Amino acid sequence: MLEYDIDEAQALLEKNLSTATKNLDSLDEDLDFLQDQFTTTAVNMARVYNWDVKRRNRDDSTKNKA
Repeated sequence: MLEYDIDEAQALLEKNLSTATKNLDSLDEDLDFLQDQFTTTAVNMARVYNWDVKRRNRDDSTKNKA
């Protein structure tokens, strides 16, 4: 184990706290970005699904008329 005097220990802990706070802020930004990407992907998947349902209904109605 290492021993630090009070001033060195306090400086080290303050530096570690500062670094951890910066990392937390960065991770929060990354998580916000990922949430936006998930939302965009879900919306696009729903649009493609709805498009396919409309296409199938249109094709089925065309087959039934023939």
